[in-house]
Amino acid sequence: MRALLVFLLFTISYTSLQAQYPSYFSYTIENGAPTNEIYCILQDKQGYIWIGCDAGVYRYNGITFEHFSSPDLTARSATGLRQSPSGRIYGYNFNSQVFYIEKDKLTVLKNWKNPVNGIATDEENHMWISGSNGTFKLNETTLKWELVAYVKHRTYQNDRYFTDNMRSDNQGKIYYNNNNNLIVWDKTIPKSFPLDKIQEDLPIAVAKSAQKPWLFGITNATVFKPETWGWSQYISAELGNLLKNKKVNTATVTNDGIVWICTHSGLIKFNPTTGKSELLYSQMAFSDCIIDRENNYWFSTLHDGLIRIPEMNIRTWKVHQDEVNNNQFSHIVSAENKLFFASTAGLIADLNLNSQQIFKIEHEPKSDFGMLYSDPIDQCIYFNKLNILYKYKKGQIQLVNEKARPIKSMLHYQQHYFILSSQGLFVTEDITSSLDNEKQIVDDWCRDIAISPFSRSIFVGANKGLYEFTYKDGKWVKSKLFLKEKQIISIDTDSKNKLIYLLTFEGKIYSLNKSGQLELFKELDQNTRVTQLKLFKGSIYLSCNKGIIVVDIKTKQSYLVDSFSGLSSNNVSSISFTENYCWAATGKGIQQIPIDIIRKRAPSSKVVLREVRINNSKRAFNELKEIKFNEQLTIVVDGLAYRSNRSFEFAYRIKGFNNSWIKVPGSAGKIEFPQLPSGNITIEIKLIDHRGFDSENILSFNYHVHAPFWQRWWFYLLIVMIVAIIAFIFFRRKEIILRRNQLQELKNLKLENELRLSQQSALKAQMNPHFIFNVLNSIKGYIYENDKKNAAKYLSDFSNLVRKVLEFSSLPEVSLELELEVLKLYIELEEMLLQNEFSYQITIDENIDPSSIKIPALLIQPFIENAFKHGLRHKKGSKNLSIHVSYDNITQSLLICINDNGIGREAAKELNERYHSDHHPFATEALERRLELLNYEKKGLVGVEILDKFDAEEKPIGTTVNIRIHV
Repeated sequence: MRALLVFLLFTISYTSLQAQYPSYFSYTIENGAPTNEIYCILQDKQGYIWIGCDAGVYRYNGITFEHFSSPDLTARSATGLRQSPSGRIYGYNFNSQVFYIEKDKLTVLKNWKNPVNGIATDEENHMWISGSNGTFKLNETTLKWELVAYVKHRTYQNDRYFTDNMRSDNQGKIYYNNNNNLIVWDKTIPKSFPLDKIQEDLPIAVAKSAQKPWLFGITNATVFKPETWGWSQYISAELGNLLKNKKVNTATVTNDGIVWICTHSGLIKFNPTTGKSELLYSQMAFSDCIIDRENNYWFSTLHDGLIRIPEMNIRTWKVHQDEVNNNQFSHIVSAENKLFFASTAGLIADLNLNSQQIFKIEHEPKSDFGMLYSDPIDQCIYFNKLNILYKYKKGQIQLVNEKARPIKSMLHYQQHYFILSSQGLFVTEDITSSLDNEKQIVDDWCRDIAISPFSRSIFVGANKGLYEFTYKDGKWVKSKLFLKEKQIISIDTDSKNKLIYLLTFEGKIYSLNKSGQLELFKELDQNTRVTQLKLFKGSIYLSCNKGIIVVDIKTKQSYLVDSFSGLSSNNVSSISFTENYCWAATGKGIQQIPIDIIRKRAPSSKVVLREVRINNSKRAFNELKEIKFNEQLTIVVDGLAYRSNRSFEFAYRIKGFNNSWIKVPGSAGKIEFPQLPSGNITIEIKLIDHRGFDSENILSFNYHVHAPFWQRWWFYLLIVMIVAIIAFIFFRRKEIILRRNQLQELKNLKLENELRLSQQSALKAQMNPHFIFNVLNSIKGYIYENDKKNAAKYLSDFSNLVRKVLEFSSLPEVSLELELEVLKLYIELEEMLLQNEFSYQITIDENIDPSSIKIPALLIQPFIENAFKHGLRHKKGSKNLSIHVSYDNITQSLLICINDNGIGREAAKELNERYHSDHHPFATEALERRLELLNYEKKGLVGVEILDKFDAEEKPIGTTVNIRIHV
């Protein structure tokens, strides 16, 4: 094993390199750009990006490149784009055709026939052109040309007034070159400034600038600095060396005072204040430069398309481009004036912060690192691979412990080494000795360690919580456990406020004070996977899969630094700090992030109205005030949010109807309203960028939407009238039905009263005076005859009959059993009055339960009374009465059959007519009326059939009454 390690140590290689470029977004043919060959770039007053390229003129809105052309163009390539104060975009092609774009239309100026090599605009609605035939000026209003004749224009050998490299500043002054003279026009006053240091006939590049521009020789590395009186040659060895053997295409002075020199072999950044210069992207040919409204740097190139740099001060340190794996860094630490970092490919290196030089060591085997630790006591860097601990010091790697376990972190505190591994926490005074079980003080996967800011304790973050260890009796022992069974990812200390901050696996940040109180500080999004927590200058820094999250401890406000902000990769594994920078180990190199720009908020985005359509027909925005209810409104918008790199959304709402914002993807480019609410409405549209910030402006549209006919006043009136008519008819009908029901109810009440009267009549019929008188006389006779037994019996029967009849008179129906009991009492009293031979029988079929069958009260008695009154009383000889009760299953009715052997109805009728000619049959009429009322309430309830019986000689021998009751 030792021999192998020695071999590995001898295979170490050393390399010195330097590379620190800002990260950028590229727009090429591969991702939607029209070409890779771009000559110029412009941002107009609305915020659109324009490019002139070999494919023509294009406008970029952050999503798509829109082409502008005309049938009058004779060449496709375009360059020299400028915007005049009127808003027109001017340019020219390589056939010297001059054109302008206004209201989304490209127009060729047909009255121009001269060569062109540069254009500019002033503040007085003039467009200037430089060319081999001199300088010309176009009046934007009249579109008439004027040749600018100036006595100080030098001619060439062919007597041509050659001028080129025309520029204008923010005051409208015009600058151009003429045979080593710089011509400056201030309105109508020209001045000439000789540039003697430039070779004869050698063109110069006039820098785009808001003030007096810098001048650069296109091929001879000569620089002229603007002075109050004119220009002087600027001497700088550093800048001169960078310009040497380079062709200058253009130069631009941005609003931060930096001069950007676009050359065929790289981009030169020159700071006139400090005199410092640096070369960036030396393999690219740059053609133009701008800074947009969001502080993005845009550079056009001749071979690599368009590039956008979100933050020029965030730099990426990489190794050689062919060693891609070495750019995937996983660990980073700082020590004194150096930065140490390790890659997933087994590389370890240090960056000298003073010389900006990287010293790289490729260490075999090519395995990932488990840990990288800067030890201030031993003044070295400890790291481990494959459970082997190494030491890196002064460019040399030494084996420390070949049985060091899988180390995740370590700490050298006083004379002790704390080794955190997936197999537990080990403490030793000899780092080279074996980490056996005797040195283990906790059996848990340990991840991070920190020295307590408020005690002499050590805190360790592990899978089962936060451990606190104290030194007691010559050894470190566990004293407390916080957040039991919570996995702790990373911890760090706040020495100023005496706090410990810790991050759990579930994304919660806690603070722990000296009293042992835990407080939830912040909870992160569940999709955020944090690898490390660090504190620096009052903020918490979190390296994660989304970049670097910075949390202000006082305000708890979060800031995200990611690829949109200028990082080369959002995959940040580890972070470290120097005085003014945060350093991040990412999947695409080491990032250098200035602390002072982290909280700097970029300018807001902007939403721009393109057009308004009604039913897919374009309408003038200012003229559209009213919309019909069935018309579809479409609002076409552009979102100018270049920093969001197409990751933004539009949001809209209709105020007063739905105040919540409805979001649509930014790529949609339009918002459709198939149907709008009627009335006066206000539609608002805004943009929400990738950070969730609103655009600086909100588009507002006020319309009157005509209601459909079913929402007009006359339709409402018609509906009211129809409803009123229907209501009238309904209530009228309801009134008729109500009256009919009332009449029916009155009729029913009348019938009920009549029924009650009939019952009372029946009662009167049953208890008529003759019957009562006869019964009482008979009882009196028994009393006179001293027949006390019969007198008492009949008096008892009579009283029972009277009581039951009175009870039944208030009941609509009674059981058959009670009805038959009353009949029996009545028959026995009638039998007493006959004083002759009399017999009767009451029989009931076995299948009938008389107690469960209900029949109308006092219904049968009148028929029994008629049998006695009209048949049996006038009968001579034996008298017989029978009552038989049966049940008819077919008709489901009760059949009561009453038979007597009296004189018959005809004979009884003759007797009544003979002796009682004025007799009114009250009982019979009352019975008939009651039957009628019973059958009215329930049809077919009671049916009565009366049959006369005759012998063989047709002589009457009695009467049969059949009563059928539906039960």
